[in-house]
Amino acid sequence: MDTYYWDLAARQFASKATEAEQRELQQWRAAQPANETQYQQQKQLWEKTAPPISGVVNIDAAWQQVSAKLQLQLATEPLPVAKVIPLYSYAMRIAASVLVLLGLGWFTYTYFFSGPAMQVVKSGKKRLEVLLPDSSRVWLNEGSTLTYAATFSAAERLVQLEGEGFFKVRRNPRQPFIVKTGLATTKVLGTSFNLRAYKADRAVELTVATGKVAFTSERGAEAIVTPGYGVVLEKQNNRLTKGRVADENAWAWQSGRLRFAGQPLSEVLPALEHYYGVSLRLSDKNLANCRFTGTFDHAPLDEVLQVLEATLQVRYTKPAAQVYQLQGPGCLNR
Repeated sequence: MDTYYWDLAARQFASKATEAEQRELQQWRAAQPANETQYQQQKQLWEKTAPPISGVVNIDAAWQQVSAKLQLQLATEPLPVAKVIPLYSYAMRIAASVLVLLGLGWFTYTYFFSGPAMQVVKSGKKRLEVLLPDSSRVWLNEGSTLTYAATFSAAERLVQLEGEGFFKVRRNPRQPFIVKTGLATTKVLGTSFNLRAYKADRAVELTVATGKVAFTSERGAEAIVTPGYGVVLEKQNNRLTKGRVADENAWAWQSGRLRFAGQPLSEVLPALEHYYGVSLRLSDKNLANCRFTGTFDHAPLDEVLQVLEATLQVRYTKPAAQVYQLQGPGCLNR
């Protein structure tokens, strides 16, 4: 039996399997008759060995399980009651009972005394919303991974992020919410914030929407961040910079809304690049001074570029895949 499905079966036997795990196990059992046979065999073994532990171990049943797993080719003809059992057979049956007890001890520890199982969520090429055990919510951007315990400890709510996520944390002063990214730790009591920590990026970026966030690098640099502010931790030199965030476009990937209020293209284009995953270039450096005001709500990129054309007297071309260039007379620096 595949160790993965044995793990699912063991969680089910211990009444710890989630609904999703039970559905997955049921699909595996129904896929092939051999799978159902293996499942029933393991269920019988579990029922014979699960706590509370009986004072008597069925050595014959244990030996049959161990023999099958080791694929030993022994005669299956039943022995007469009065027949002497060869020493090597008796010894191996004793060994089987020891293996069963050792295995029982391991599974008992794993499923009854060890820490809660870890959940790993990978967004892949899409954006996901994750509901955590404490009812906090996390929106994962593409290419992100979130790891957390199925049940948080009483002392803290610890999660690990690789990639980008927008967190809306349920307030609980007695149980801090902690996000680890490898190079930094973000600690909150109840707030909403955006955290970007892709491996390929040169920096870790935090932007706070509501509440107060404590941000600490692995080398001890600290910053308390409030709404409207953000921090950037440069990976190469561990430099931590705190500054005001002009708008909410930092988490536009989660909200679907891009909003600009008289901002120059030098600020507009990076936000568009981040949201749409493209490269936007200017044919004239004076175009960077042109200011734009407008709001886009889940708008396709072509629509956004057409609006820029109409309002700024520019035109765009597409010289390469995922690359766009804006051309026009530009604007004076104001």
